[in-house]
Parts: sequence; C-alpha cells; structure tokens
Amino acid sequence: MTPPEDEGSGIRFPPKYIGILAMAIVFGGIIVAWLSAQAILPFNGPMVLGMAILAATVVVCCASTLMLGSVASKMPEYGDMEIRFEEGMVYFGNEEWENALLVFTELAGPKLNHKRALYYAARCYEQMDDWENVKKYCNAYLSLKPKDREVWEMLSDAHKRLFEYSEAEYAQEKASKLPESEKDD
Repeated sequence: MTPPEDEGSGIRFPPKYIGILAMAIVFGGIIVAWLSAQAILPFNGPMVLGMAILAATVVVCCASTLMLGSVASKMPEYGDMEIRFEEGMVYFGNEEWENALLVFTELAGPKLNHKRALYYAARCYEQMDDWENVKKYCNAYLSLKPKDREVWEMLSDAHKRLFEYSEAEYAQEKASKLPESEKDD
C-alpha cells in the first residue's frame, strides 16, 4: 500500500519559493508605490501598494489551499498503511520473519521512506542473517533519522559479520556518540 507516485499530477513548488514569490510581489509593490509617490511613475502609489499586498495574499492562500488538499487526499492511504504495518508487527511478534519482511518491504516502497518499516525490515533481515540487506535498510533508515544509536549499532554488527571492520568501527563510533535509544515498540 505505498502511496502512488505524484509524478505528473501538476506543478509543485516548495513552500519556500511561494514565500519568496509573495515577498517579491510585496517589495515590488512598495518600490512601484514609492516611485509613484516621487512622480517618477504615473500610478497611484497607495493603490499599487494595496494591489501588491492583495496579490501576495492571494498567492499564499491559493498555495496553502492546494497543499492542504494534497495532504488531505492522502489520509486514506496512511490509514491503510497503518493497518498493514500492524499486520507486519503481528508477524514480527510471532517471529514469522519472511511474512513480516514482505509487509515491511512493501511499506518501505521503492523510495525506502517509511522509517518504522525500514527499521523492522532491517530487524527481520538480521534474524535471517542477511547482512547485506541489514546494511541497506539501516542506511536507508539512518538517512531519515541519523541519530538512532540502536540502528548504528545494528549497522556496525552487520559490517562486522561481513568482515568490513573499518566500516563497523565507524558505525560503532557514531553509535557511541549518541544517547541510549528509548524505544517503546
């Protein structure tokens, strides 16, 4: 139940760029209003300033409405993913590593961007002694949450099992600099 790709679903701008555009409109309006007040441009200064503020407000409101709509449209998918994750946790709790792994790798998706699924997939691979995949899923998890001591230690162990001692030492060093994890799972 991975979320569908949003590749062709319209133009998307990061909120940072929308904010920059709104500020540019306001500052442009201030400059034109000031030039109009100096009789350099033949416009009504207060009217230009008001229109610039109105235009910036419209840009920000439209952009926030579109962003809110895209988040709200994904809510059913997140509910389905949570149900599927709980199913994987049942398999994990029953030590059915292969079945749990199928669920967790499905949830992690091709982009490997579901933190909890990545963590438990790495744990399943650890139980199955598949150290290359433990490394893969630990690294993907750590790219999303780099300050997790337990996962750095798991990565270090995987490197040791593959006789990659310098990488294991590096991962253990990273782990030792972090506080103990307090997982509630």
